[in-house]
Amino acid sequence: MRWPTFLAALLSGLLLLALLSGCGYRFSGMAASGSSEVASRLDPALRKMVIVRVENPTTEAWLEPRLRSLIRDEFNRRRLVVWTDKADATSQLTIVIKRYSRETSVSGQQDQSLKLSTGIIIRLRVTRASDGVLLWDSGEQSQNESFYPGDSSGADTRVTDLVVRRLADLMTENY
Repeated sequence: MRWPTFLAALLSGLLLLALLSGCGYRFSGMAASGSSEVASRLDPALRKMVIVRVENPTTEAWLEPRLRSLIRDEFNRRRLVVWTDKADATSQLTIVIKRYSRETSVSGQQDQSLKLSTGIIIRLRVTRASDGVLLWDSGEQSQNESFYPGDSSGADTRVTDLVVRRLADLMTENY
């Protein structure tokens, strides 16, 4: 009785996989079949990148090193760029933190925080290293996260992880 059900599910899954691969579907960050190039908005000649600046007008000193690290790791994982020093770079990345906030979203009768929220607004700009011409601008991207008292560092981790993933997703959109 269970064997036919399992066999039907297996055949359905294989059929779906065949249909998706037949119509050209691919996962984010993957190149067309047979190519080692990754899907990126940057020309392959401009993928030797360096982070030149992080504009951080907030008082959150941990934010700059965290974003540098997350962006390097995520772009490496997706093979979007090759990180290099400034002398060898063909493109330069500027990280602009527009805003980082943490505030009470629900308070109790005596003004104690029952639920809080944190949010970030950030923008990435990629310029050509040789002449400073703007190659790509992510636009302002925001991410918000609500959390309970005592989980502020977890919320900081989640909100920065999510916004960096969104920025990397934008870098791979080629339409």
